[in-house]
Amino acid sequence: MRHRVLLVEDEPILQVTLANDLAEEGYEVATASDGAEGLRLIQERAFDVALLDLKLPKMDGLALLQSFKAENPSGVAVMMTAYGTIQSAVAAMKSGATDYLVKPFPTDDLLILLRGLLAGRAASSEQGPRPSEARRFGDLVYASEKMAKVCDLIATVARSDATVLIQGETGTGKELVARAIHQASHRQSFPLINVACAAIPESLLETELFGHEKGAFTGAIRDRKGRFELAHRGSLFLDEVADLGSAVQAKLLRVLQEKEFERVGGSQTIKTDARLISATRKRLEDEVLAGRLREDLFYRLKVITVTLPPLRERKEDILPLAEHFLEKYRRPLGKEIRGLTPEACCRLLSYDWPGNVRELEAGIQRAVTLAKDTVLTPEDFPLESIVMSADPPGEPAGSLTDAIREAERQYLQGVLRSVGGQRKRAAEILGMSRKTLWKKLKSLGLE
Repeated sequence: MRHRVLLVEDEPILQVTLANDLAEEGYEVATASDGAEGLRLIQERAFDVALLDLKLPKMDGLALLQSFKAENPSGVAVMMTAYGTIQSAVAAMKSGATDYLVKPFPTDDLLILLRGLLAGRAASSEQGPRPSEARRFGDLVYASEKMAKVCDLIATVARSDATVLIQGETGTGKELVARAIHQASHRQSFPLINVACAAIPESLLETELFGHEKGAFTGAIRDRKGRFELAHRGSLFLDEVADLGSAVQAKLLRVLQEKEFERVGGSQTIKTDARLISATRKRLEDEVLAGRLREDLFYRLKVITVTLPPLRERKEDILPLAEHFLEKYRRPLGKEIRGLTPEACCRLLSYDWPGNVRELEAGIQRAVTLAKDTVLTPEDFPLESIVMSADPPGEPAGSLTDAIREAERQYLQGVLRSVGGQRKRAAEILGMSRKTLWKKLKSLGLE
């Protein structure tokens, strides 16, 4: 994978020159003309290298350097300035800069410097990351081999324009995967447009996606572009695509086949070059069998499938994610929280996280907000209450193990009822073998 470089330089000619030279050398370059734009890019994605001008509009270069190092601890940072004083050099190095260049400098000097710095970084980590060491791909933070395989697939998929379907339980990070695919693709300079299909009434979803002409319906006082037009040359992310109505499905199928559509109330055919990325928590095969999803659209959506494992199946990711979220919420509050006690770590690892990464993030945010100590303890994570709240009203609360067992029993009974007692079908829906399902039913007293 190519090294990602962030170049923040307010001189337009120098910015273009350096960006072109770096791109020709094989680097993937993102540029910004001021500190505020540079900070936004740092917060949106991970970088291997930052080339930062010391004097920047809207945000000082040293402050931007500190933000870069906080988000990319192993990243290489090189400061650039026309004011080559000893004081500024010392300040930059103390803030985490790896090296320092005084403008003007030959581009070859920069390229040689970067090759040496990146080679040194690679040599220091040639043993590869430890199982518990956090890795990043875009905004995805992980340590498990399961997520490493997912990120390898994302990197491969990003190089094509194939339609992608992201499957996974609620809270597993499907939108982050869509963003990672877009940012690693050749479309990254164009918009990524998100549409939450489940949040938009079916009567409005067609005009939301395809736009409308003035006078198409009551209240249409002007022409309006839809999301497909706005995503032209970029990517369109449809979250919960299984919730689309039949009329919208037909129109979406035509866009995927013909790359064209008409606005609601319009007759002019509009061409679009938007890459479609969709996501769902449901099994689309089940939606087809139930008659809720067109079979021809199913095959168009599922050209390439990225399946996100739930957090309970990749527990190696829990602590790296917890540390990431702790830093994310600690800094804005100005709290000096150093980390978690071993007992708190055990508590997080022993919990199954039915809400997945989203629930973990919410738990860390709550703990950081309410914490009064410099470390987080088990008492900062009242996780049992999440499970206990599922108990039927009026019943006495039992132990956490009993609550989980009862919730599991009810869930399995619901799945079996939905498939008319067909255990083979139930096992497929649950993602387990028939033998495993039989053992689970027996252990829960359902056999």
